[in-house]
Parts: sequence; C-alpha cells; structure tokens
Amino acid sequence: MDNIKKRLAAAVLFWALTAATMVMIFMFSSDTGEESAQLSGGLLARIIIYIGSAFSENTLRKLAHFTEFMSLGFFTAGGMYFSFNTRRPYAPLIPCVLYAVSDEIHQYYIPDRACRVLDVFIDSCGSLAGILIFLLILTLIKRTRAKNNKQDNG
Repeated sequence: MDNIKKRLAAAVLFWALTAATMVMIFMFSSDTGEESAQLSGGLLARIIIYIGSAFSENTLRKLAHFTEFMSLGFFTAGGMYFSFNTRRPYAPLIPCVLYAVSDEIHQYYIPDRACRVLDVFIDSCGSLAGILIFLLILTLIKRTRAKNNKQDNG
C-alpha cells in the first residue's frame, strides 16, 4: 500500500473515531440529570470496590468530561494530521472547544442538567491533553523511524 493510500486510510479511521466519540458525548449529554447521576453513581460504586473511596461523584463526573474530550482531541488531531498534514495544536483544538460549548448548550435543554463554563474549560483541557498526547506519539514515531533509517544507512 503506497503512502497516499495509508494516509487516506488513517484519515478515514481517525475521522470515524472522531464522529463516534462525538456521538457518544452527545448521547451521554442527552441523559437527564437523574439518569446521569445513576450512571456515575453506579460507576463510582464499582470504582470504590477496586480502589477505595478516593473520588467523589462530582470528581468522577469531571474526570469523565475530561476523558471524553481527551479522546475527542486525540482523534481530531489524528484526523487533522492525516488529512491536512498539520501538527499545529490549535487546529484540532478549535473544533473541540466549539463542540464543548455546543455540548453544554445542549445540556441546558435537558431536564436537571446545566450549562457550565467550568465544564467547557475541563472539556477543553481534556481536548488539549488528547491533542498533545497524539503529537507526542507522532514525534516519538518519527524520531524512532529517523533513528532506524540512520542505523540502516550508516
């Protein structure tokens, strides 16, 4: 498979994962406050079994926000890189932040949910973390390949 086909396949994969993550976030945000509390309460009960009561339900909810958007940032960064060959962190961050804002606006219209600026901040930080992780992995792969090529040619 030549390089163009590999990049196209990677772009399609990363954009599909981006879309799937957006759908997942939308579905979680569509839960009423009661449904969301049940889900996080049940998850917290399982976590307590394994690691003890290190987290409150509120902390768990904020970690969930961060993690969902970290995934979104990672996949969006991959989609941007393989589609447009950009390694600039702000390129994938802008759509992720806009999605975080739209997610909070969406929650405003769901019973017993709220639109919180703090959650947009947490989501944005999660997105940035995912983007930076993607770029770090990309850098490590490029350095390893360069080192291997240098050893093969040297």
